[in-house]
Amino acid sequence: MTTMNLEERIALHRRMAEGYHAAYAHRAVKDGATYATWEFAHDAVYWSPYFGNELIKLSEHPVSVAASATMEARAYSITFPDWGPAEFTCWPSDNGFAMKTRFEGHAKDGTTMGFFSYGFAETNDQGQITRWETHVSAEYSAFLDAAIGVHGPFLQGADPYLQALARALKKAGPPA
Repeated sequence: MTTMNLEERIALHRRMAEGYHAAYAHRAVKDGATYATWEFAHDAVYWSPYFGNELIKLSEHPVSVAASATMEARAYSITFPDWGPAEFTCWPSDNGFAMKTRFEGHAKDGTTMGFFSYGFAETNDQGQITRWETHVSAEYSAFLDAAIGVHGPFLQGADPYLQALARALKKAGPPA
C-alpha cells in the first residue's frame, strides 16, 4: 500500500469517524452493518476502562467488532427503539481520530435516557486501526440498568457484558 501524505491521512481519519456515526445514525448497526471504512491491523487491540484492565486483541477475541456492535444495538433497542446518536463530533489527526457521541433513546413510556461515548483510534501507516479505546460518561450505568438490567464496570473483562447483552436478547425473543 502506498504511503499517504498528511492531508490524505487526516481525510481518511475523518471518513472513518464519520462512517462510525453514519452506521449508527442510519440504524444500520442494529441490522449487522459495520463501520465500512474501518480496517483493523492484524495486531489491533481494544481497551475500555468499563471492561477492567483487559486489553482485547481483536484478532483473537471470539466475538467480532461487528457482531458485538450489532448485539449491543439490538439489545439497547429493545427498551429504547429509537436508540442512536443525538450528537456527534470528531477530531481527525495525523495518527488517528477522536470522537464524542451522545447516544440517546426513548423508552415506550416516553422516558429519554442517554450517555456520552468517547472513542479514540490510532492507526498505522496503512490507515489500519491498531488501537481503539472507548470511554463512557457516568450516565451509562443507569442507561444499562434500564436497557439490559445490569451495569458495570465489568472488571472481569468484556465477556460478562456480552453475556448480559445475550441474556437481554434471549429474553426479548427473536427480532421483529
